Amino acid sequence: MQSEIESIIINQCSPVLCGCKPSALFMIQSEYYLSYLSTLLPADIGFTVLRKHENRLLVLAFDKISLEKTILNEVILKLLGGLGYPAGICRGDTGNDKKQASGTALVFMLLDYLKKRFELKDFPHEVGFFLGYPAEDVLGFVKHRGENYKLCGYWKVYGNVNRARKCFNRYDFCRESMKNYFYGKTGSHPGGNTVRFSLPGESKIPAFRNQ
Repeated sequence: MQSEIESIIINQCSPVLCGCKPSALFMIQSEYYLSYLSTLLPADIGFTVLRKHENRLLVLAFDKISLEKTILNEVILKLLGGLGYPAGICRGDTGNDKKQASGTALVFMLLDYLKKRFELKDFPHEVGFFLGYPAEDVLGFVKHRGENYKLCGYWKVYGNVNRARKCFNRYDFCRESMKNYFYGKTGSHPGGNTVRFSLPGESKIPAFRNQ
């Protein structure tokens, strides 16, 4: 179990922990594994299970503040509305009382609808918006059916290649920093400050934020 958890943290969650990415998508064996993983990560990292298949879970781990900033963007909300996400949610309504929902409440409403989309489709591509991919790249992937991309890294790029390369480099740096964490070495977070990582024990893994 430990090796799988470490692999998820290093390869999938490290950019989220570094504050460089709003969320990460990964598969994990069971609720027990997910419960154990949650004890290691900071309190501001949330989880939602998007799909269950036998004893495997497809999980979205997210930085609550970062995801709110990413997904509650006027352009993104308009695009989600065009894909069938409830217009009320995309306008900020809580429901029948028509009061404005808080940003956190809206994010969870959108995540609930994303779960429904995973029930209806094999893999709804708008999950890319939740993962922080540029809108032009998500739309380009859908339009070109995953072909004719300019660059392929953490996602397929159809828009700004230079911006994507810089982002990929930051993600790579986060992964290396997390590897250093598990080996008890000295590393630096993307903000440039040197920090000392220690092996996980009773305390949670710190979030290596660019303050």
